[in-house]
Amino acid sequence: MTTAVEPREHAIEARRLRFHYVEWGDPDAPVILMLHGLSSMCRIWDTSARAFQDRYRVIALDQRGHGESGWPDEPDFTTDDYVADLEALVDAWGLDRFDMIGLSMGGMNSIAYAARHPDRVTHLVPIDIPPAIAHDKRPSLALDKHIAEHGHPILDGPDAALALSRLTNQTTSDEALLHRISHLLKRLDDGKYTYKYDARVSYFWNPSDLWEELPKVTAPVLMVRGGKSQVLSDRTAQRMLDTFPDAELVTVPEAGHTVSEDTPQDFIAAVETFFSK
Repeated sequence: MTTAVEPREHAIEARRLRFHYVEWGDPDAPVILMLHGLSSMCRIWDTSARAFQDRYRVIALDQRGHGESGWPDEPDFTTDDYVADLEALVDAWGLDRFDMIGLSMGGMNSIAYAARHPDRVTHLVPIDIPPAIAHDKRPSLALDKHIAEHGHPILDGPDAALALSRLTNQTTSDEALLHRISHLLKRLDDGKYTYKYDARVSYFWNPSDLWEELPKVTAPVLMVRGGKSQVLSDRTAQRMLDTFPDAELVTVPEAGHTVSEDTPQDFIAAVETFFSK
């Protein structure tokens, strides 16, 4: 097995878009496919991927409109759009059966894919996300609309991005935030910075109501929840447990919404225990 510290970077064409992804581990090993959350990118998984690379081929994807992947002409950011991308990419990669881990939006996309392709997914790990989110009730909707219409803010540098990120990431270390920021920002010709993902993503993200999809997931499911997050309530988590055919819940006490970045070792341990069963 490989012991590479940095991932291998790739690009692939699918559905009239260029998709960027990074890969760790032996190409012939069992596969874990990792999906990031809204307004993020594939390199948030670096710590987890390095922990799994000695036993797995880990693929972390920049989903449409994110990271180094292409932007659609129209702001097509529905769950069905993301799942159709996954269907095309899984076929292009020649994958048969694989594990899926998804954070937030990526968790919803992984649930939808696993429900529609139960023959493909062996284990499913959705992180801190309910199966349905009302688009018009999201607290950041007005700001998201402004950014979609006017573009991302212009920043003096990574320190300014860190200060902004800290406002909504109280439980994530500076080290983890700076790592994320280093892959989220692009430098402009005048020396200032802005974000590289599509400014339309957050406002036009339109997730499906997946409650009726949950019973179709035949793979064992590990629901991971941040103990300091308010995204997935106790009531909703319990309803999910009752609705998935085979599910368990792990709450990581000191983590917020981005569990795998906030407390990576606790997250890795929970996933390794789940995979070993």
